[in-house]
Amino acid sequence: MSSKLNREIYLVQNPSIGAAILWRFICGYYSQENKAAPFPLLFLVLPIIFRQDLCEVIKSTQKKSGFTKVSEKLFSGRKNDQLYYIHNAAEQYKQLTLSSISIGMSAKLFIIDTKTALVLPLTQSNKTGITQSAKYLLDASEKLGVWCSELTLHEISTLLKVRF
Repeated sequence: MSSKLNREIYLVQNPSIGAAILWRFICGYYSQENKAAPFPLLFLVLPIIFRQDLCEVIKSTQKKSGFTKVSEKLFSGRKNDQLYYIHNAAEQYKQLTLSSISIGMSAKLFIIDTKTALVLPLTQSNKTGITQSAKYLLDASEKLGVWCSELTLHEISTLLKVRF
């Protein structure tokens, strides 16, 4: 059973899907004033998007509401522990994120400026023929990118209870 569960997790949380999710985050970030995304933010994307309850909060929040509204929703009631999860999960997802970054760069989806540690999309066109479940993740990631572009790293770290 354990190997079957690990295989199912890998089918959903694999570096190729991670690369696409990171790419849409970078595209969302870039769509606001053509700003490149800070490299450290990439390590927060997969732990947020791959957790169903967090992803659902993102998808259910209107784009114009912003990240502060998402933070408020997550801290309300019994969901208080959800944001504290992100810092630890970012550490656990580090290898997956690094593999996803490598695939995304190899596929020429994005590039990292090594002098500034900023990430830019190399293409912004949405690919066709993706499944509905993948589209759900990609759309949530893009929305997260837009919201993060409106905040400083300090504001993001405060809202998400993470350290860079």
